Amino acid sequence: MAFSIVFFIALVCITTFNAMNRQYSKMENSALILSVFILNINWSWIINFELQYITYSESPLNFAAYVIHRTIIIPLLVVIGLNSIPQAASMGRKLFTVLISSFVLLLVIMVLQKFEVMKYENWNAIYSYLYYVLLHGFGYLVLYCYHSWVLKEVKS
Repeated sequence: MAFSIVFFIALVCITTFNAMNRQYSKMENSALILSVFILNINWSWIINFELQYITYSESPLNFAAYVIHRTIIIPLLVVIGLNSIPQAASMGRKLFTVLISSFVLLLVIMVLQKFEVMKYENWNAIYSYLYYVLLHGFGYLVLYCYHSWVLKEVKS
C-alpha cells in the first residue's frame, strides 16, 4: 500500500513540475535538481545507514517507496517550492513559501511513517523540518552560484 501511495505522490510531483509556470530556465532547474539530489542522497546515507537515526522497512516494496521518496519526491518538491516563488517577491513571502514547502515534505514523511516505511530512532520531525528548510536554502545558494558563475556578463 505504501508503494502505491508514494508512487502516486511522485507522479503528482513530476506532473506538477512539468505543468507549472517555472521561474527558472531548464539549465537552472537541472542544476538545482541535481545539486539537491546529490546533497539529499549523501545526507540520507549518513543519517540512515551510518548513524542509524532513521530505520527503514526491510520489505522490498516499502524500501522501493523509501527510495522513490529519497530520490524523486524530495528534490522535485524542493524545486517546485523554489520555482513557485516570484523573482520579485519580498523576503517574507520567500520565507513563507519555503516553510510551506518544507511542511509538505514533512507531510510526506508522516505518510511514510504511517505505513511503517521508515521509523525515527534518535531523530524527530523537527530535525527533518529543519533539514528541509536548510535544503531550500542550499537550493537558493546553488541558484546564486549558478547566476554568478554561469550567467556572468562579459565585461570589457
